Amino acid sequence: MASMKRPRLEGIEALPALRLRLRYVDGTVQLVDFTPLIEQSPGLAPLADPKIFEKASLVAGQGWAVVWPDQDIQVGADTLWLDAQAQAATDENTRVFAQWRLRWWQQQLRPL
Repeated sequence: MASMKRPRLEGIEALPALRLRLRYVDGTVQLVDFTPLIEQSPGLAPLADPKIFEKASLVAGQGWAVVWPDQDIQVGADTLWLDAQAQAATDENTRVFAQWRLRWWQQQLRPL
């Protein structure tokens, strides 16, 4: 399977218990549990409502982010990829490293 230079989504599916199934353009499928993300990020608090969460979508023809337009919330495909890596880690060291990578990446995106 060819590797992606930057994760881009082909499709998503909202699942029960605030989870998203992510399908990337390279065929990779991952699950992300939004419960810890919502707890850690006050800006995502509206997504705790399952009726709002299930309205997740992709901007047609793009795939760079999952969006909830009515809430003005978007989460980048690359951030979701890193979150999925951390959540799927089979051992604590891998999980800690993946979470560190995510925090580092998020810090790089913040304006100075």
